[in-house]
Amino acid sequence: MKKILLMLTLALGINAFAQAQTKQRQHKTPEQRAERVTGMLQKKLSLNAEQSAKVKTIMLAQATQMESLKVNKTGDKKANREAFKAQLQKTDTELAAVFTPEQNKTYADFKAQLKSKFKGHKFGKGGMKDPAKRADHMAGMLKSKLNLSDDQSTKVKAIFAARAAQVDSLKAKNPGDRKANREAFKALKADTDKQLQAVLNADQQKAFAEMKAKMKERHKARRDTSAAPVKQG
Repeated sequence: MKKILLMLTLALGINAFAQAQTKQRQHKTPEQRAERVTGMLQKKLSLNAEQSAKVKTIMLAQATQMESLKVNKTGDKKANREAFKAQLQKTDTELAAVFTPEQNKTYADFKAQLKSKFKGHKFGKGGMKDPAKRADHMAGMLKSKLNLSDDQSTKVKAIFAARAAQVDSLKAKNPGDRKANREAFKALKADTDKQLQAVLNADQQKAFAEMKAKMKERHKARRDTSAAPVKQG
């Protein structure tokens, strides 16, 4: 099921993106989901009233069909994926007929950004197994967000490369000991932060601290979401 959800996120991204903005997961009706996604697209694509009405109808049909597919899914995971994929492709085709060429381009760019963002979060699940690639990703992200100089970027990349290699080593050393891994990862993270602090200037340190606080809040929201029971309608 996780693979199906990931495929849905990468193929369309909209519903998952909209849900990620909430701090608590609720079992929304197809009408509520359609309303939320339509509102988001209206804002991002500057839809007019007529377009918004058509998009809402399309998204309501998709949400209703997705609900049906979830309820009636079979034990054949491949068939389930294909059914979800077909519905998403149908939705995209219908949306393309409503959007202007410029809106279609913006919509395609939006989906591409979401796809890239979710791929970047797949470090531990095959997305970036190579420590060097993970270090490149993290260094690139911090360079963009903190306006690092070339010298700082080189140092940050070296720090993350060492951290990524140590993470892989810890996972291999204690594959089943979650408590030991948590403590080791916590110590490694603290050491990484200490090294980064020595590279960043005061303004960058403040921005980095704020970025970590936001990430921590998002992770907490995801944990709360995962732990929350889903109400059956």
